[in-house]
Amino acid sequence: AAALKSEGANCVFVDEAQFLQSEQVMQLSRAVDYLNVPILCFGLRTDFRGALFPGSERLLAIADEINELKTICHCGRKATMNLRMDSSGRAIIDGDSIEIGGNERYTPLCRKHFYEKLSDAANQPKAS
Repeated sequence: AAALKSEGANCVFVDEAQFLQSEQVMQLSRAVDYLNVPILCFGLRTDFRGALFPGSERLLAIADEINELKTICHCGRKATMNLRMDSSGRAIIDGDSIEIGGNERYTPLCRKHFYEKLSDAANQPKAS
């Protein structure tokens, strides 16, 4: 906060805001409220299991305004979920909530296709 005040920042952009901790989101909100610095956060709502990231959960709870950037599933519906895939394109259903990767690891899907892919993966025999 002191750096914002002394440097005279006009605006702050935060990318990958889903990785923020709840307290960091609260610190940003105090900068908005007490330093009058607009802060724009961009990030995902949910992880590859469909669970809210802690940073996203807090942002959704206290944000002054929420604007959704829409992505489309292969079927044409709004993609609200992020499927994590292995190198063969199969859904991954276990693992750490945070794993860095781009289009080679994640694909946006609508809820229907997301849960279909998770169900298919859960019913596949484990590779040995």
